[in-house]
Amino acid sequence: MARKPTQKRAIATYERLLDAAGVLLEELGVERISTNLVAERAGVSPPTLYNYFSDKYDLLAALGARLMEQQNALVLLDPEQDEAALAESLVEHVRVTLAHPGGPWVMRMLRAVPQLAKVRLASHHAVSSQLAETLLERDPSLGRATAERRARLAVEFGYAAIEMVFDEDGQDTDAIMRDTARTIRALLGFTALEQPCRMN
Repeated sequence: MARKPTQKRAIATYERLLDAAGVLLEELGVERISTNLVAERAGVSPPTLYNYFSDKYDLLAALGARLMEQQNALVLLDPEQDEAALAESLVEHVRVTLAHPGGPWVMRMLRAVPQLAKVRLASHHAVSSQLAETLLERDPSLGRATAERRARLAVEFGYAAIEMVFDEDGQDTDAIMRDTARTIRALLGFTALEQPCRMN
């Protein structure tokens, strides 16, 4: 497992390694990236890299977890937020992902590489668990199984919409996220699918 440092200088090195891995992931893909290439791009020795990561997949898992953490920080766990606020939150997920080194490729990696899927799934389960608790607080009669299923689906819909923006050229991001927000709100029982969503 990745060993996250606590000292300022070590943290800077750790983050530089993750940034280098993201850039190389975009340039080379998962198969061709190596710890030696990442160390070289980050300007450190391979032994320095191994102070933090045990192998390539440990490094890539940490890269994926970092992006998931940044995305999750944007999640609004208030299921009663209006559609415009939810849609804007989803658009912000796209912006954050684009700003992250190799962001869209990190998302693809977490979907395509079996060894790394656990990073995406753990992140989604954590967010959906919190959302399910919020749903149950609002309506205990919903039942835990239903709340957890709907929360999990809501998270997956949002993530799939973000992936769609990156996987298909020429998509209208705002329109995709308005439709996604409407779908999520309907799933959570707050609005009908035909109700329009307007962003300010």
